[in-house]
Amino acid sequence: MRALLLAALCVLACDRDAEPFIGDPDYVRDPALDVALRSSHGDAISHNLGQNCMQCHQAHGPGLGRFSVAGTLHDAEGSPLPDGTLELRSAPDGNGELVLSVEADALGNFYATDELPLTEKPLFPTVYGADGVGKNFMPFPTLSGACNVCHVGSAVIRIPEA
Repeated sequence: MRALLLAALCVLACDRDAEPFIGDPDYVRDPALDVALRSSHGDAISHNLGQNCMQCHQAHGPGLGRFSVAGTLHDAEGSPLPDGTLELRSAPDGNGELVLSVEADALGNFYATDELPLTEKPLFPTVYGADGVGKNFMPFPTLSGACNVCHVGSAVIRIPEA
């Protein structure tokens, strides 16, 4: 019985005709999905708070738009924080050249398809609460705009109240 189960699992795992999964280089993305998108204050059309947005919104995924940066802002208690802002700059703590500013929507999510120089030029994220009240920042640069890959669960970046 055990051998039969193992044989069945092997057949399933070795099925070369299986459909490619999200993220698989063989996944065929519909070119119509490649549109410019950017979150903005007050919008409430995003979803999957706190999850890795770029799992689907990438070259091998089914999400509308190929996000270059995406994530979820959180308040001091860890709840999603609506209508804040993310800035990517050339220096930490809101200093240096501003490369991109993205508004978070009414659900706390931010996302953009803008081209970013992340692989050539590390950027420093700074996040602000609604109306600029409260701020938090990464003291070291990032080479990825997939913020919710690292900042999930107990590792979310919280924006304190000023």
